[in-house]
Amino acid sequence: MIMIKTIRFIEKMIIYTLIVMMAGILVLATIELGYFLWKSMLQSSSLFFELDDLMDLFGVFLLILIGIELLDTIKVYLRQNVVHVEVVVLVAIIAIARKVVVMKIEDLEGMMIIGIAVLIVSLSVAYYLIKRAGLIMLDCDKVFNCGEKNAAKTDSNAQEPENETNTDDLAKK
Repeated sequence: MIMIKTIRFIEKMIIYTLIVMMAGILVLATIELGYFLWKSMLQSSSLFFELDDLMDLFGVFLLILIGIELLDTIKVYLRQNVVHVEVVVLVAIIAIARKVVVMKIEDLEGMMIIGIAVLIVSLSVAYYLIKRAGLIMLDCDKVFNCGEKNAAKTDSNAQEPENETNTDDLAKK
């Protein structure tokens, strides 16, 4: 029992550390995106960006979006001890989309392009099936059989009928 509490405490401290570090990285990345956007606007002779600069801007923007989704996933896991499967698959789709946006397709081999296409289709099918099945989250306590949370649920369920009976008895009187 003490071992489980110690492990949960260490796990929470690691998660808090990850949240703080991820938030710091996101702040720095947002500042970098703003700086890069400002620098690109000043260097451009017109209001339009060069294609390479635009692709870099999209890449950094998508990177920040991935970080925000990961931060949200970590926060939900901390609060509910639940991993949102849908969000994890969505982060993977965004990461692949970012890779596709920033890479130069003419520099890649045919097998690499086919592999990326298969990966995109696989993640899309997984996302569709998750949405269709209604599987939104994965309860880590059930998967890893922690038992502590399940025991608390069992105890609270056992007390509920007694409370209902007492309320019904009072209503009859």
